[in-house]
Amino acid sequence: MAALVPTCVWRVDPSLIEALDVRLGPPLDSYVRGWQVWLEPNGPHEATLEWRLHPPAGFAMPRGVNPHDLFDLVLGGLAEAEQPATDPLPLGREQRPLEGVWEVLEAFPAFEDAVDLDALVGSVTEVLGRAPDAAGHADHARLGDLWKGHRGDFSVGQALLQTLSPLEG
Repeated sequence: MAALVPTCVWRVDPSLIEALDVRLGPPLDSYVRGWQVWLEPNGPHEATLEWRLHPPAGFAMPRGVNPHDLFDLVLGGLAEAEQPATDPLPLGREQRPLEGVWEVLEAFPAFEDAVDLDALVGSVTEVLGRAPDAAGHADHARLGDLWKGHRGDFSVGQALLQTLSPLEG
C-alpha cells in the first residue's frame, strides 16, 4: 500500500518567494533540476517539515546559473522587475518568467513523523503568513516514479494541485 503523506501546496507568485526568503531564509539545498529545499522544525509539535519549490515539467537550469545561486537570482530579479508576476527575470544568460522557474511550493513532514493534516495546515499557514492553496495526502513515491518515467517532462506541482483538495481562502 502506498504511503500517503500529509501535504500542503501553494501556487508560486512573487509574494510567496519573498515570504520564503523572510520567514525561512536561503534554501538548505538546491538541485540542478530546479528544486530548492528547506528542512525546518516548524511543523506541529516541532516536527521537521520539508519545504520544496517545484520547477515546471521539462525544466533545465538557466545557462550560466549555479543551482545554489538560483533562489537569490530570482529574488533579485523580482525586486528589480516593474511587473514581478509577469516580467522575465534575468537568470544567467537567459531570461525567464517566475512561472518558468517554479510552479508550486510544497510542505510536508520530512521524516515520516505522524502529523495530522489540519495541524499541518495550521502550522504552515502560521509560518508563511498565508494559507496553502491546497492540502491533502500525497503519494510521493508514485509522483517520483512518474517524474522519472517521463525523464523530467512531468509536472509534480501540477499533479499535486490536481490530487490535493483546494482550500477556501
